[in-house]
Amino acid sequence: MAAQNQHFVPKFILRQFTINERDERVRVYDKHTGKEFTTSIKNIMAERRFNEFMFDDDYIASFEEIAGRIEDTVIPVYRHVIKTGVLENSPEQQATLAFFIAFQFVRTKASRDMWRQMEKLLREHVERMGGKVEDIEGYEPATEENIKKRHLLNMRGFIEEFTPLIAAKNFMLMRAHPSRAFYIGDHPVVLHNAEDHGPYGNLGLGVHGIEIYMPLSSNLVLCAMCPSVAARLRKEWNDGVSERQKEMVAAITSGKITISDAIRIRESLRPLNDKAEIAINQFEAGGTIDGGVDQVDFINSLQAMYASRFVICKKANLALAKRHNEEFPKFRSGVLMQTS
Repeated sequence: MAAQNQHFVPKFILRQFTINERDERVRVYDKHTGKEFTTSIKNIMAERRFNEFMFDDDYIASFEEIAGRIEDTVIPVYRHVIKTGVLENSPEQQATLAFFIAFQFVRTKASRDMWRQMEKLLREHVERMGGKVEDIEGYEPATEENIKKRHLLNMRGFIEEFTPLIAAKNFMLMRAHPSRAFYIGDHPVVLHNAEDHGPYGNLGLGVHGIEIYMPLSSNLVLCAMCPSVAARLRKEWNDGVSERQKEMVAAITSGKITISDAIRIRESLRPLNDKAEIAINQFEAGGTIDGGVDQVDFINSLQAMYASRFVICKKANLALAKRHNEEFPKFRSGVLMQTS
């Protein structure tokens, strides 16, 4: 069989980021070279025989057909969300989307590189103890074929483990600000956590406070948020409202403002209060929110950070990715994933 490019970010997603739909061309930033270029989606976020490995030295095992079947199961739900711009929040849809996120999380080159990093850390640990990793029973050298095999053979177990963790989150959609477009990197499922969990890290899929983002198109990002995120937002907003009320009472009693002034101020703030209440409710129950410029830029910075090499933008505005790459050189090959 002739060697072929096999995608680890599917073409049906990349088509949502094309600058030329007819020729299916995308604008790309290369973190390794610092350069931009335009290419067909056939050539990007894919490698020759990425989903194949040698088995018993004379047989090629392929995951490509299985990957295709998995994609076929999620495409109808994906296309429905793209078309409508809303989530149904049905158990069936949420389960499918959770499975989709888990599959995309484990199938990328960055995920495969994790196995290479594990080999490096294991070797360093054994050598510090005065041993040789080659002496460990069952050890296989970290050749490209062996890394492929470990990655592909363990993928099913990881998907089964991660899907229920993701499905337990609060799902919502975020629309891009009209002046912005969402990036997509070659490891598009990205994580963030505002909570500090100390030396054990805070970026596991099941960790308290985790936020998961996956771009579905240049205009929509799927968010899977730990329920504690909505609780934290509601508390912060309620605390702010309470503090403003105290300040208002103090201003009235000190004679700085009249009761009529206070009523006018309260009424002027009502649209903001209503908007905040709706947004927090959507975090809890699911829905679609409009992302501000800062929110879109933040999610794009995560895409730039997690990408092992390539970042795409439909509007061909890759200045943020370039700036991030220059300011944070330790992420030029992506982020070593944590999965606990």
